[in-house]
Amino acid sequence: MSDRLKLFRRLMSAFEGTSNPQRAVERGFYVNLPNNPVGEITGRVALRPSSMHLLFGGIGSGKTMQLLMTQIALNRLEDIKAIYVDVSLVTDISDLQSGALVAIAGLELIKILGNVEKPELQKFKQVIEKSAYGYSETKSVPAGLSLAILNLTTTQQVTTHHKGLLSSEKQETRALILEAFSGLNKAVQEMTKKEIIFIFDSLDRLSNSEVFIDSALDDVVEINNVGSGVVLVGSVATMYEERESISGIEGYSYFLPYLDVIKNVEAQYFFADVLTVRDTENSINSELRLFLISKSGGVLRDLMSLCQAAIEEAYVDGSDQITGHHANQAVLAMARSKLIGLTDSNMDVLRKVMTEESFSPRTSEDFELLLTGHILEYRHPRQRFVVHPILVPLIERMLTNISHG
Repeated sequence: MSDRLKLFRRLMSAFEGTSNPQRAVERGFYVNLPNNPVGEITGRVALRPSSMHLLFGGIGSGKTMQLLMTQIALNRLEDIKAIYVDVSLVTDISDLQSGALVAIAGLELIKILGNVEKPELQKFKQVIEKSAYGYSETKSVPAGLSLAILNLTTTQQVTTHHKGLLSSEKQETRALILEAFSGLNKAVQEMTKKEIIFIFDSLDRLSNSEVFIDSALDDVVEINNVGSGVVLVGSVATMYEERESISGIEGYSYFLPYLDVIKNVEAQYFFADVLTVRDTENSINSELRLFLISKSGGVLRDLMSLCQAAIEEAYVDGSDQITGHHANQAVLAMARSKLIGLTDSNMDVLRKVMTEESFSPRTSEDFELLLTGHILEYRHPRQRFVVHPILVPLIERMLTNISHG
């Protein structure tokens, strides 16, 4: 294998935005976010382990890595056991069932308990596993009239298949699941002598705010009621659409915005540090770094994708250096991908945000543009909404064509 191929593979790996964030932490790629509410969450959970915390923010803003660092920090405390769960790896988030998070949390407790010997705990374990995965049961039922006349048999075996909460249908009663979870939670606390904290990630991808409230939020309230602490991630849309429901819970709410890389100096330093720890050989020069940071819009995942795409363009081009041409190709490719699926109505909203520099999300279409990152919300140094900078040149070109048409 050539040294050039080794170098480019190493660079591609360093900017792998979709890889396990835990791996990124282990490789020393963690950089603390400025104005990071997760640090506050860690402190409050340490002080009150049985508290509940809701963290809202845009997809790709770096929440997962921050939550993993929260788990690490909490687990350093001798009396806390923090459990991180990526819900998207366990069930279909778009079809999240009421009781699913309770069942998922119960499965985590079962892992900690290991081989359960006490009959009562065995019963609780079976309830959780059945509710999570589903089960089949066979019963003897009266035979049909034709069989009885022939004197073949008076009963027949009928098998019923019950789908679990992690599939698509709720079968076990909620009260039974909560009783089982409470029993397992108490057993784990007694065994470990620790407070249990659940950190549920990936629910920021849930676009249906009603499902978040009726399923996810109701579940974590029940988990919290039995004495476990909870950190739950939600979407930007939910924060706006369900403001009253969220404010009515007994817990803390936080918002992790995208970072304003144009007006916030701290944000610029943060992203510069992110690139430095991943590109120690300075393969992407300082000028290109500034360019890619500005085009990312302060979206950490987009910055990773742009860097990786520029690296790939350089390798395929046969170049030993990553140039402005390669960076521009990466930007253009991402811009085109973000345009896919946008309706004329979506484009009207984006044009309005660009030209009037104002945005008050009210409709489901507005919230969808926020959720997908086409419109970015900044909070520091002041609140403002902008169209993702990678889309701006294309929209400006469209506006020019319309005016000349």
